[in-house]
Parts: sequence; C-alpha cells; structure tokens
Amino acid sequence: MARIAPGNTPKFAYVVLLILASLFIYLDLQYKTFTSTKNVFNSALLSSNLLIKNILLKPISNLYNLTTSKNDLIKLNRSLEDALETIRIENFLILNKATLFKNNEGLISYTESSAINSLYEIAAVSSFDTNLYKCCDSHKLFLFNNLSPFREGGTVINAEGILGQISDSNMRVSEVILISDINHSMPVKLNNFYCNANGTGRPRTLECKYDASLWPESFSIGDSFYSSGLGGIFPEGILIGNIKSITLADNKQTILEIESLANPLTQNHVMVIYPNDFK
Repeated sequence: MARIAPGNTPKFAYVVLLILASLFIYLDLQYKTFTSTKNVFNSALLSSNLLIKNILLKPISNLYNLTTSKNDLIKLNRSLEDALETIRIENFLILNKATLFKNNEGLISYTESSAINSLYEIAAVSSFDTNLYKCCDSHKLFLFNNLSPFREGGTVINAEGILGQISDSNMRVSEVILISDINHSMPVKLNNFYCNANGTGRPRTLECKYDASLWPESFSIGDSFYSSGLGGIFPEGILIGNIKSITLADNKQTILEIESLANPLTQNHVMVIYPNDFK
C-alpha cells in the first residue's frame, strides 16, 4: 500500500514570526510602545478580579460568616439558658436547705459524702414525652446520667419544687416518676392534717381523699400543702402545691385536688438530692 510522504516544514514562516516577536520586544523595551496596551490589559484584569470577588466570592464569604455567627449565638444562648437554670435550682436549694437537711451534721455529712462529690447533682433531661404527659396517666421523664446512674429514690426537683423521684436507671439514663403519675403517691400535710396525695394522671394534679366525719376541719381553695417527710423519700416542709378544687364524692368522701407548683415543662435541667440518706 502506498504511503503519502510528509511535506517540508515551512521554516520561513517561523523565522518571520520570531523576527516580529523580537521587534515587538525591542520596541516595547526601547520606546515603551505597548505600555498603554499593557496598562489597559492590567486594568481590565484587576477590574475583573475585583468584580468576581465582590459579586461572587464576597457574598458567599458573608453568608458563611453569618451562618457561623448565628450558630455561635445559638450555642451561647443555650449555654446561658443552662447557666440560668442551674442558678435557679441552686437558689431553690439555698432557700430550702433548712427543710432539706434536719441539722448541720446532716448537711456536713451530705457534702463530705464520697457517693456525691458536691452539694447536689445537676442532671440534664434526656427525654420527656409531652404528648403522653398531657393525654395519658403515665408521667415519666428520663435524665442523662452523670458519672454513674442516679440512685433509686433520689428526690428530683427543679427551681419550682419537687417533680418526682428516681424510679429506675441503667448505664445511660435514669427514669423519673413524676408526682402526678397515676401510680405515684406521696405523704403531704396541711397544718395538722396528713394524707397521701395520689397522682391523678393529669398534668400537675394530685388528689387527697378523706372522710369528713373523721376530720371536721374545713379547707379553702388556695390552701397550701407541704411534704410531710413521712415515708423516707421526700424531705419534710417543701411546698408541694395549693388546693384548686374541693369535691364531695358520692361515698361521702371529700376530694381535695392539689395543683403542684413544679412544672416539668419549664426547664431542661433538674437537681437530684438524697437528703434522707444523710440524716
């Protein structure tokens, strides 16, 4: 098969281009012939860079900085909220330390206990099914454990009062049964009147039932009930709530409906204490 032989390379054209390029360089160096052209080119290049930076890159950078700043503000806001909740809980402990601890010896034993490294343990709420809390009679929330699980029976309070007690725990979380749970009961008192306030399964609502023939003293809406200290779980003298309704049942029993002060929906942190362990 025949093959086409390549033609000769046009060397003359290359020589001409080389001479012209050398001439341009000489003219530019000697007489600054192309200075204005280069200035126009550099100016156009600089303008293009500035345009790209201001129109494309700067808005993207500003958006990133704005997002980062917003995230930092959110984190700061959360940390401030957590600090405020902790301070409110600490104030509750300070205001009620006379009733949480019977005497100075108990307080000293509590603070020096090897089981608890501080005056109290602050816990973060892990989960709380608010729909279940509002619709049904099972009222429980869960706390993240600190270095170890919380002990069963520990009193759980927030800045408003007693929420409930530790009912179970595993290596990750501890379960809190609220005082409004249908299966919970706590001894309370009003002056010389004692009763077991049972959870009703309704948010922040407890009931005390008694036979009026055995206790003729009358009560009024707004009267305050306190923890009695009986039962060995809750410390004595903590305000639980106030009477919001009084009903006479068919069996001649009087039902006192008590609205608890502590609201589990208001805070993400609580305090766990074990005052009766150190009396």
